[in-house]
Amino acid sequence: MDNWCIDTRERGFISRVPDASTRTLPVGDIWIGLSGEDVRPGGIVIERKTAADLEGSVLDGRYREQRTRLLGYCKQTGARPMYIIEGDLNRANGRFTESTLRKFLNRLQLRYGVAVVESLSLEHTIQLCTILKEQIDTDVFVFMPEDGSQKEYAQVAHVQKAANRDDPKMFVALALQICPGVSGSVAMALVNAFGGTLKGILEASEQAIADTKLNEKRRVGPAVAKRLYALLHA
Repeated sequence: MDNWCIDTRERGFISRVPDASTRTLPVGDIWIGLSGEDVRPGGIVIERKTAADLEGSVLDGRYREQRTRLLGYCKQTGARPMYIIEGDLNRANGRFTESTLRKFLNRLQLRYGVAVVESLSLEHTIQLCTILKEQIDTDVFVFMPEDGSQKEYAQVAHVQKAANRDDPKMFVALALQICPGVSGSVAMALVNAFGGTLKGILEASEQAIADTKLNEKRRVGPAVAKRLYALLHA
């Protein structure tokens, strides 16, 4: 199943990735991690630019407008914003120096929280996007933040209710969060740990739920596990 969509203007990209769907995207050039016609929470919206494109967008004002739309869309949907910059920023015929362009990219990352990845070529960009897609195909929550700096899953899922209704993992994650103490990150960890199905979680022991890792240092813990287990088996 294709899990990415390419904007119709990206013809060179499209010809090299026949398994991707294509359409005119409202924001960004590449979407990875789909739920219906939208990007799922934790999916990626990518702006792909050559060094010349980046310079041109800064000069004509498109850079600010594109950045604003990208951030607005990702805030609404829970998607993750990314810029992929192709080619050498130190171009002999460019109007901006490499240092000037890097200042824009530094602000994107540190002020606006947009991931910036540099690519050597179109082929390298496709390779990078393929790796990102493989990660999301394996774990739909792999790029969801754990520090609370972005909206949790339950806060953004309602925006895409029609798209999410046929996605079993999304349904399970939402259902688990009805239980007091089960946050978005806890629900995601449980979905991943027990096969992405409600049946898998129902069959898990209370101890297995308690031992489920949230990250390297934290686990679900006995209090939440006891509450959830009791609710599931009432």
